[in-house]
Amino acid sequence: MAMTLDAIYAHYSARLAAYVAARLGDGLADTDDVTQDVWVYAAQLLARPEPAGAWTVLTALADRAVAAHQTDAHRHMEVPVGVLTPAARVVAVSVVAPALTAAVEWSAPEELPDFEGASRVAA
Repeated sequence: MAMTLDAIYAHYSARLAAYVAARLGDGLADTDDVTQDVWVYAAQLLARPEPAGAWTVLTALADRAVAAHQTDAHRHMEVPVGVLTPAARVVAVSVVAPALTAAVEWSAPEELPDFEGASRVAA
């Protein structure tokens, strides 16, 4: 007979959190989030596992959640913005601005081609 999700949670919640923490290693701060993802995956299963296979199913779901978390962590790395000192901003602008200006060709409005349906308004 299949276990209910409540019974699975009551029996395996602490063990699953420890398993996820071990799999994350240095990412202990994210253990709760990843463990919650595992329970969401478990709730979405169409059939509840048999008591003998519940831990196997949970560890497979945990491996999937850890892999997704590690992929997302690399894909969505947070980059601080606006923390450069004013001197560093000046250096960055002085290096980047000439390169951008050189890469862009400027044309006078009269040199731009007419596009079908566009109207030219004198400035």
